Amino acid sequence: MAPTASSATKSPKKATTPARVLYLYAISEVPKRAAPVISAEAIDGDALVEPVRCENYVCWVSRVAKDEFADHIEDRMQDLEWLASAGLRHQRVVAEISSKLVTLPARFGTVFLSEDSLAAHVKERKRALRGAFERVAGADEWGVKLFATAAAKAPATNAPASGAEYLKRKAELLQPRSGKLDTEVREFVARVKELAVAASAGGKASAGQPGLIWHGSFLIRRKNRKKLEMVLRKYAKKWKDIRRIDCSGPWPPYSFVGQHVD
Repeated sequence: MAPTASSATKSPKKATTPARVLYLYAISEVPKRAAPVISAEAIDGDALVEPVRCENYVCWVSRVAKDEFADHIEDRMQDLEWLASAGLRHQRVVAEISSKLVTLPARFGTVFLSEDSLAAHVKERKRALRGAFERVAGADEWGVKLFATAAAKAPATNAPASGAEYLKRKAELLQPRSGKLDTEVREFVARVKELAVAASAGGKASAGQPGLIWHGSFLIRRKNRKKLEMVLRKYAKKWKDIRRIDCSGPWPPYSFVGQHVD
């Protein structure tokens, strides 16, 4: 049977392409040669990590689903499994970019609706970005934590009178320290600050760790890394029986980009 006029003029339905946004990982200076290829998995596990030129900088982005990474990002961040996976991907991309170029990392979850809005954002912050790049050039972030490992030795007359008192003292030791730091700890922090371009005291997120005395982040020039290691060894040896120093790094300068990127 010949098709009717109405059926003959019907056009096939076009598949709609999901709306996309630009997920920003970091901003780097323009490389002297071609931009490096980033092999780390993108934030959504599927898109490419690509460079977008903005002013005198390169913005590293992935084109991801607007529904997931803009419209409902707050809901997704309540899903701890999704958050852990996406957060790890974000960090790996930033780490790879930072290993190749001087980089300012963006905060997790930073998105732009278009290349035009991203370019406008960078243009508005051009002067601040220049200062930030000067600060982080040739430097890495290091995290330092001090923990109490044992109470200082006390005279025999101050020994706990009972098992309950012993447990009470031990519990007090495991609580994070508050108030003023003792002289030796202040001295240690000052020594590390002398080597640093910038320093940032730790926030509340880690403050509940048992025995934590102090924590913070330091931006250290790579040429001063050995000096940092010497200071850490000196105090680790000095505090062998009473304090533990945990140092992590080198990291991209997450704590020292301010509001210049996001």
